Amino acid sequence: MTELLYLRDAYLTRFSARVAGLREDAIALDRTAFYPTGGGQACDTGVLAGLTVTDVRKEGADVWHTVVGGPLPAEGAEVQGEVDWDRRHQLMRTHTALHVLCGVIWNEWQVPVTGGNMEPLSARMDFEFDPLPEGFGPRIEELVNAALAADHPIEVSFLPRD
Repeated sequence: MTELLYLRDAYLTRFSARVAGLREDAIALDRTAFYPTGGGQACDTGVLAGLTVTDVRKEGADVWHTVVGGPLPAEGAEVQGEVDWDRRHQLMRTHTALHVLCGVIWNEWQVPVTGGNMEPLSARMDFEFDPLPEGFGPRIEELVNAALAADHPIEVSFLPRD
């Protein structure tokens, strides 16, 4: 079971952990600051035990870090990890911007988001418009810019999955 350090501190970039499991090209840790791919958001990348982290996936209670660049550390070894901060920060900014977009669309048209995909500074969101309102582009730009200009505080909370 991997402790998810990023849930407590999204700004954490360096951490130590123990190797809890090994695969041919992947390492499971007892704790990680690497955010795994999920919910349409791309994973963090960075360095783990001197190896380049190229993919991060959550499988059950474990987080697996796909790595390249050399031999894997031994199971039980203590390792150091470092998240690529530039990528993480871009994902955080994109994630927050999408919440603003979804909130504005819900407040103005009561239309839910049905899907999406997020990469650093780039994203796609799907909404149930039928049809798309006249003048949507300029109106959504105006509303999103107004919401951002209002400089609302950002609050992080965790909702139950049910």
